[in-house]
Amino acid sequence: MARKSKPIPMNAVADQVQQHLRPLIGLPLSVTRRTADLRNFQFGEMKAVGIGTVGEWALHIQCPWRIEGPQGIVTGRSDLWKPAVIHGDVDWDSWDYEKGNLQDKRIFDLLGGLDPEPRSYSNTTGSLIVESVTADDFGGAAIHLSGGYRLVLFPAGSEGEDWRVFRPATGEPHFVISGGTVETD
Repeated sequence: MARKSKPIPMNAVADQVQQHLRPLIGLPLSVTRRTADLRNFQFGEMKAVGIGTVGEWALHIQCPWRIEGPQGIVTGRSDLWKPAVIHGDVDWDSWDYEKGNLQDKRIFDLLGGLDPEPRSYSNTTGSLIVESVTADDFGGAAIHLSGGYRLVLFPAGSEGEDWRVFRPATGEPHFVISGGTVETD
């Protein structure tokens, strides 16, 4: 049975978003992966499950997002559709975002580690610890990280899943924002 979004008072959306993101406070941004255009951020200690690894918490993002740093925007959703090579000629007929895009390059530059087989970018910097979280009335959120960085999520449509946060491999329910509001059963 499909889950639906029910109208929730505006300030209640922000309150629920903050409540469900607060467990990230104090945890490092450990790993990020991508499946097509879904960006997956793993927070906390990584552990083996099945044939892969997961963090204590996972954040899957399908809406517009960006990572901001002290010098401006580090990367965001739109960089996925830009070649990693900024200068020079690009053969647009053969270029494929899966084989090298600006988003993946900038995330590698920020985090420092790469495991090419599962295309995982690991945080080898010892920084990027979640310091606080804020939210808005439309399911948007900012995850404030050490070093002056922020991961900002901003739903931009009235339907469809925007993002979800959950504890992987626990069977616990996911907290989902869809169409800018909290998704409920």
